[in-house]
Amino acid sequence: MKNSGNSLVRKILTKTAILFSIPLIFMYIVFPLLFIFFPYFMQHIFFLNFLRNPFQQYNDLSYHESKLGIWHILPQSLSTKYKGQNLTLNEFENLLKLKDYKVFLYLHGNTFDRTTPHRCALYNVLSSADFHVITFDYRGYGDSTGRPTDEGLASDAVTVYKHLLKFADGRIYVWGHSMGTGVACNSMRKMSEAGMPPKGIILEAPFNNLRDVMLNHPLSKPFKWIPFQEQLFIGNLKKSGLVMDSDKNIKKIDAPILILHAEDDHVIPWQLGEKLHQSAINAGRQSQYIKFESKHQFKHKFLHRAEEIPELVKKFVQN
Repeated sequence: MKNSGNSLVRKILTKTAILFSIPLIFMYIVFPLLFIFFPYFMQHIFFLNFLRNPFQQYNDLSYHESKLGIWHILPQSLSTKYKGQNLTLNEFENLLKLKDYKVFLYLHGNTFDRTTPHRCALYNVLSSADFHVITFDYRGYGDSTGRPTDEGLASDAVTVYKHLLKFADGRIYVWGHSMGTGVACNSMRKMSEAGMPPKGIILEAPFNNLRDVMLNHPLSKPFKWIPFQEQLFIGNLKKSGLVMDSDKNIKKIDAPILILHAEDDHVIPWQLGEKLHQSAINAGRQSQYIKFESKHQFKHKFLHRAEEIPELVKKFVQN
């Protein structure tokens, strides 16, 4: 009877040990091996475009050009004027030609799509300040087709930006958030080199480069003890084409830069935004850095709640 009881205890302990070892094996053996042998596939861990809102409708307030899903949010004054009217694509584009209105091209971060609530809240803030807002989903996000890559996302931003130049040349500003700041720096560096820079660029919760943002990300904490984690994760991702080195790109952007960061950002530390700002300053670029105190609890994606945002943006645009 005693042996039977001991045998049962051993079985329970063995099964428990196996149960707890499975996630550890995946985390510290399988996961690193995936980065070594399938770095392109592991880019999805960075882009997180597989996270979607299954209940979201994209048809309202949108028009679709080819493969990219795009929204055009009117300035509040125009929205009030044309309320209830079913404007055509040509009519929306004609409104972009009105020289009294500035245009913001919004580049969102990773996860989900342009319909995410905190993004919509920012569109409303900018619209209320009487700006046009153009926002879209990169390839592989939302209702846009294709697969995301570093250069692919920048190419999408360039495509939309060039389209806007046909209607609002000299009145276009770019707003990037989180991963979107990397897209903004890469794409607007390309546009600056082509002699078509934006009027200004606002970077919300940015990072300086791929290495620092990944090593400081909360998801990297379980791997801190691995001595070769930098080569394992960052090295293999860069070999696959994921670069996102904004501190190099920002040096070549021919436009005023405004960097906004929350002190309590738990995803991208504010110090990385400050490093990016310093890279711009060292390169002789016109850059301003504003940090919001942690007491406001804006964290990573709620800076739109700051009462001073509309005035800050208006002042930036006017200057």
